[in-house]
Amino acid sequence: MRRLAIALALLASWILVLLWAARVDWRSPFSPEAEREFPGTDFTAVFGSASAVAEGLHVESAGEDFASLQSIAPSDLDAADFPTLRYRFSGFPRTLELSLVFRTADDPDVVAISLPWPGASTRTVDLHRVPEWRGRIVEIGFAEFPTAQQVPPQEGFKPFVLVGAHLWSRSWRGDLAALATDWLGAWPWTQRSVHALGRDTDAPRARPIVLAVAIAALLALGIFAFAFRARRRAFAWSAAVIVGVAWLALDVVWQAGLWGRLQTTRAVYAQRTWVEREHTVADTDTVAAAEALQTMLRDEPESSRILVYADQGGGYELLRFVWHLIPRNAALLAYASLYQSSLPDGCLIVFLDSDGWRTDSRWRDLLAHSDHLASRTSIHGDGFDSEPVTVFRFHPHAH
Repeated sequence: MRRLAIALALLASWILVLLWAARVDWRSPFSPEAEREFPGTDFTAVFGSASAVAEGLHVESAGEDFASLQSIAPSDLDAADFPTLRYRFSGFPRTLELSLVFRTADDPDVVAISLPWPGASTRTVDLHRVPEWRGRIVEIGFAEFPTAQQVPPQEGFKPFVLVGAHLWSRSWRGDLAALATDWLGAWPWTQRSVHALGRDTDAPRARPIVLAVAIAALLALGIFAFAFRARRRAFAWSAAVIVGVAWLALDVVWQAGLWGRLQTTRAVYAQRTWVEREHTVADTDTVAAAEALQTMLRDEPESSRILVYADQGGGYELLRFVWHLIPRNAALLAYASLYQSSLPDGCLIVFLDSDGWRTDSRWRDLLAHSDHLASRTSIHGDGFDSEPVTVFRFHPHAH
């Protein structure tokens, strides 16, 4: 009897944690009371080309910028009445990211929300916490584009089928399905993916799985502490099992997420030789800029100090640019350096896709006595503006 009571208490506590994590509205019904269905064949290709097939809308090609978009203009659709989105694709490639796009009657601007890779099953997203999902929806659709920072843009698209989408009214079933998609869906790589659970996107999200598992484990420990308060050994064994199971559950989810991201990498590189892999990169523009700089500095010793600046500060693109300069002695130039006089005489200051050297008075003052370098093809006319990189040899004083 005690074991049954403990099992029921554990089950009840974990169900409450799931409902809390899914942000279930206790007043809503278990199943949706209203539903709007949008078969894939009702969508129109805005970017790229598509045709109707038995399964849905077959998207055959992407647009000029390697992205595709399918949309529909629903009639009499109030966002507040349908906050749960369900969508299904067939044959969706690992090399593409997916976003929900929509417009409202009150705002002509398009809103884009990141969605997890759809796979072969139906995914669910809770939109009621998206601030822009308000008022009357006049257009809704799906956009697909090559996975950022992983897939070469020209290689990302492969044909797929948009089977369809549904919008549900609020329900326990929809909230729990959205929780499962949030926790277990395949999300693209981010800079924190290797060492952390979860994701780093602009999509609406449930409460973190780590927090939910921790709360569930603490509740279980409390139940066992009450049940075995006079038997310390039994409680110690129970606590060890609970902590082990919680850790294992989180590790399984983490490994599943890494496995999904690995499939994208395999889709790009698995069929290539090592030499081909070395030259297959997603950030082609950044590589081109690094190669342009290498050409400009072909007569410069590799030990010369190179400090790189970009308007966005220290973003991924800037870090990748410095990486592509290896083995040159390159590093980031922090914006704070504008207020310092410690830059070494003769160092090279590189502006990556930035005209701050010309438009910012602080940069102009700092570089007043520096030499403006250029490649042979950019000396005349407006050549400086067309270069992805602009280089100065820094001198603090007139020379």
